[in-house]
Amino acid sequence: METYEWQKNKAVVDRLYYSEMILTRSTLFAGLYTACNLLYINKNYFASTMRARIPRVWTYWAVGNALALFILLRPLTKDEIAVQWRKRQIMGKWLYSLFHLEPIEEGKH
Repeated sequence: METYEWQKNKAVVDRLYYSEMILTRSTLFAGLYTACNLLYINKNYFASTMRARIPRVWTYWAVGNALALFILLRPLTKDEIAVQWRKRQIMGKWLYSLFHLEPIEEGKH
């Protein structure tokens, strides 16, 4: 009979992949928004308004990412995340394959 370990592995990988994409893309957009505001501050075009927008966008960034990552990563265990993260560091990308999974031994780091 077929086991459904690959479906569980795919769900874990998808959650970690989406978490990474949310974090990187929101950081990119917040950084671009900040750079645009800094350009206007440098040109002295509504400088006080642009200065006031920078902390607000980073507050939205922090709250949005914290909420999204909490929702995505809450169902996962530390072991599932550790194994997938180790596989991501070694292989350089998120893989659905169970072939690349090796359990992490306690005494070995």
